[in-house]
Amino acid sequence: MGTPHLSVLLVSWNTCEQTRQCLESLAATAEEDLDYEVVAVDNGSSDGSAEMLADQPRVRLIRKQHNTGFAAAVNQAYRRANGQLILLLNSDVRFHPGALSRMIDYLRERPDVAGVSPLYLNPDGTFQQHYVQQPSFAATIALVTALRRLPGFRQALHRFQMRGEDFSKPRQLASGSCMLLRRAVLGQQTIFDETFPVYWNDAVLARQLDQAGHELWMIPDAVVTHSRGASCRLLGPTIRYRHLLGSLVGYLRMTQPRRRMVAFRAALLADHVVKRLFGRPVQLGLADLLAALRGDVGPLPDGDTRDWVVVFSRDRWSVDGHSAVLRQLSAGQRLLFVDPPAQRPRWRCEVTPIGSAAWHAVAPTVLPLGNSLPAVNWINRRVAASALRRWLDRQAGARLLRLDDERARPVLGRLGEDEVLPVEAPRPLERSGRG
Repeated sequence: MGTPHLSVLLVSWNTCEQTRQCLESLAATAEEDLDYEVVAVDNGSSDGSAEMLADQPRVRLIRKQHNTGFAAAVNQAYRRANGQLILLLNSDVRFHPGALSRMIDYLRERPDVAGVSPLYLNPDGTFQQHYVQQPSFAATIALVTALRRLPGFRQALHRFQMRGEDFSKPRQLASGSCMLLRRAVLGQQTIFDETFPVYWNDAVLARQLDQAGHELWMIPDAVVTHSRGASCRLLGPTIRYRHLLGSLVGYLRMTQPRRRMVAFRAALLADHVVKRLFGRPVQLGLADLLAALRGDVGPLPDGDTRDWVVVFSRDRWSVDGHSAVLRQLSAGQRLLFVDPPAQRPRWRCEVTPIGSAAWHAVAPTVLPLGNSLPAVNWINRRVAASALRRWLDRQAGARLLRLDDERARPVLGRLGEDEVLPVEAPRPLERSGRG
């Protein structure tokens, strides 16, 4: 077999079914005479992804024991790739018929273009706004603070997010979720800067290519469906946001003068303090925020990345009384069962395992009479939510909140939850790849 014309670089991390669908759509859209290879890196998945990839035709699998991040995995795949065209492909992308051939044809017809991306659709068939420009300094502040509510910052953020722009015709922009590149414009050993393990590595690449005089385009007649980002949500909200913010700090160091870095950090700290004073939710505790503002993204999780279903119950935990809650869990979920507040004050937060997929939490109760006095209940619930969030922040996995007790409503928004589940029908979420 000769050198393939196209090398597809695919990173897998606990997205087995979405990765399978991605590869099936790739095989369906590829023209019969297209010679391509798939170089896949599995970042230590625990859901059978590596075993599935090992059985796929055309896939050369690099199986890793630990999660080293998206950028490092892409670079490792790139060093094994042989094609003259390189397709960066997220595992949550599904090609529509003819999409890949149109992207290849566009590069063939436009030798001045270095790379091309498709039009993205949501799983429901609607247009997905998945394009951004290089951000202005005001846009970066608006992205991560409440200043986005002010008109000037809001407008800067909307320009960065390209809101209201026309994507019905080819236009110059970059998108890393599905991007076909000429190998000639890339480095010999790496594509992404590995100091950006998950976020902002595609923005750094686009900036480097732009500075070298290379154009990246999007074409609307190449269409893909993109489920967008549930692989990243497996990190959990604290790990995810620390990576996002810490990598943004690294990007600003590359693009902004020192005085603006001082202003950026001051804006983030002020935003954190004001939210705390007014009782608003914050995305990071102070220690994690300070680390992210230094550009420290922290470690990536290994091991268990199942979703957390956090249930605030009317009654204390008992096997006989709550066995149905355990039966409602899917294979991709864990339960954190939270007892109602105690009758007497207690200060400790105790979380103990009650099986391989369930934990029992007894949160602090700082004031008595919470069942009788709404104001006291509000205080007790907020304190409990803070303690439980500190415990959850040390765990990977998305957070799905379910309130079996109406009095627990003050915890809404305080746990960094990704979704609120209906009481009568808790359901597993579909998982998808990075994006």
